[in-house]
Amino acid sequence: MRTSGRLGPDPTRTDRPRDAGLRVLRTLAARESATLAELAQALGGHPNTTRAQLERLVDAGFAAAVDLPANGRGRPARAWAATTAGRQVAGEDPDRDGQAALLEAVAEHLDVTPDPAAAAHAIGLGWGRRLAATRNDSLIPILAAQGFTPEEQDDGIALRTCPLLASARQRPAVVCGIHQGLIDAVSPEAWSLEPFALPGACLLRPRAGVA
Repeated sequence: MRTSGRLGPDPTRTDRPRDAGLRVLRTLAARESATLAELAQALGGHPNTTRAQLERLVDAGFAAAVDLPANGRGRPARAWAATTAGRQVAGEDPDRDGQAALLEAVAEHLDVTPDPAAAAHAIGLGWGRRLAATRNDSLIPILAAQGFTPEEQDDGIALRTCPLLASARQRPAVVCGIHQGLIDAVSPEAWSLEPFALPGACLLRPRAGVA
């Protein structure tokens, strides 16, 4: 997957397609890529309607056209794939709107307390417990719903977007501490959050020494 060269995730997008476009985007994000015919079949309706929505998604940066390997003569078949921003928007919970401003205010307050990292982790634990109580989901869907765009890979889980990126760069111990607490509360497995570990992502690694 193509990523930015800078270490750390991308900021989350706060704009969203309209309902028809979001339906196409969610179908697209559930696959590595899809042709127009495959999307139209999955969604129903006329392919021209799907094509129009795809064009809007591409223009907005939520999807990208990709050429499939050539099969004989003629032009390569074309497919579409959700971008990182598209997968973020497709997977997140729209009810999380407004959380970012509140969490940024909390992080700013915690940053001047005697032990900001411990307080941040405690707040993250409380946040995660509430999410786990209201969502019967595993870690990855919960992170996706909160705007992190998780992506499984060989050495852990890459978090491609961050809903508090600007604040995390200013106050990593606090913001990343909140996120670590969230992860600890939600997952039965032990994970360590490594902020800004990769080009285009933070990284969750299985915690060493924990079965």
